[in-house]
Amino acid sequence: MSWSEYRRAVAGQVPVFPVADAYESGVVPIRFSGWPLSQQAPAYPALDQDIAADVVVVGAGLAGASLALRLAENGVRVVVLEADQPGSGASGRNAGHVQPYLASFAPLRAHADQGRRFTEYFVEHRDIVFDLCRKHGLEADAAKSGMVDAACRRHGALEDKVKRWKDFGYDLDLVGAEQLRELLGTDAYSHGIHWREGGRVNPYLFTNGMIAAAIGLGARVHGNSCVQACEPNGASWRVRTATGSVVAQQVVICTNGHAGNAFFPELARTQFPLVACGMATRPLSRDVLDIVNPARVTLMQYPAGLYPLIIDGRDRLITATIPGVGRAQRAADHFAYFLRYLRRTYPQLGDARIELESYWTGMTANSSSDYEASYPKLYRVADGVLALINFGSWGNVMGPMMGTNLADALAGDRFQDCLLPLETPKAVQFPGLFETKIRRVLIPAARLADRLNLV
Repeated sequence: MSWSEYRRAVAGQVPVFPVADAYESGVVPIRFSGWPLSQQAPAYPALDQDIAADVVVVGAGLAGASLALRLAENGVRVVVLEADQPGSGASGRNAGHVQPYLASFAPLRAHADQGRRFTEYFVEHRDIVFDLCRKHGLEADAAKSGMVDAACRRHGALEDKVKRWKDFGYDLDLVGAEQLRELLGTDAYSHGIHWREGGRVNPYLFTNGMIAAAIGLGARVHGNSCVQACEPNGASWRVRTATGSVVAQQVVICTNGHAGNAFFPELARTQFPLVACGMATRPLSRDVLDIVNPARVTLMQYPAGLYPLIIDGRDRLITATIPGVGRAQRAADHFAYFLRYLRRTYPQLGDARIELESYWTGMTANSSSDYEASYPKLYRVADGVLALINFGSWGNVMGPMMGTNLADALAGDRFQDCLLPLETPKAVQFPGLFETKIRRVLIPAARLADRLNLV
């Protein structure tokens, strides 16, 4: 939805949902996101009969789509049930980063092998987004353009990160002010990391592309098919929607936070929810494109990451941030914050016109109250029922990576090959405190520090 349409909606000139509540809970329709193109992806029909399969995948986001695609490649009869349409949840709302590294190794210490297999697999498959696009001919505006972590001063953690990931064979370097000026077009940063791997992707198109590829390999996909129950059916399970059902021996749940689902409600208590907002500008003029981020890398500000940004294939700036409490619907305010950062970082912009095209929100499901330790989780919900959920902000790489790994383990009947440890769903304590900490303390402090150039 365009910015003018958004303003008309807020003004009550077009019929919409309750704006404030929908933005605060991250459930605005996917058309508000900047990722869908003017021509929407196909709408998949609702399940309207009783059928059978080997595996039922509940949820058609990045994890569910990749899982279904790999299962179909392996000749497994798979059915995907999506409450809305593919990519309509968090997978169609994130900031489009392809981050080729892990933010923290600490959670891996809980693995039986201290995370050795996980790390080796991650390193080997760090290009999985680009590899899948190339293998299946997906048109997802994916570009291996690299990333830059940019800082205003020296940080020992950046130096440690470079050494560690170089040891893994990554192509990266510490860079100073001169190199950052060449890459980013600004003198605002003096230290950083240039990752020559990673880049950007349109996550909505990527998700829908994987779904289409899975269908081409024999998978069945049904949209507008909200699961109402998942019940034992002899040695199998019957997954019921309002108008049909699927019987299968294996069910894999890939829902975003599992919020609002009546079946296995304990899954909804395993995560720390956090609302985020995204913004996309209208296509930039050539004058602006010559100034801002000439290397077209994915830019991350270290350490706060307040306004990570990319320039996509349509010449738009796309960024994301965390909205203030009770202010998630205030698109103009959050865009004004971003413009302030942008014009201060690039004073040569002057009064160049930069307009907001799209504004949206989404809800992340984090497995940890420590943002960098939020790894995805694999839960055993019951015999024959798994849940691959709680990806937090790392879904673009982790989603297809973990979905592919789980699919191979299921298809080969080698569950020991799963990279994630199998856990029992456990309710987290004080899930709301994480969002309170981020939105009331850390983000306001980061905005102030950024404004005063204290980072």
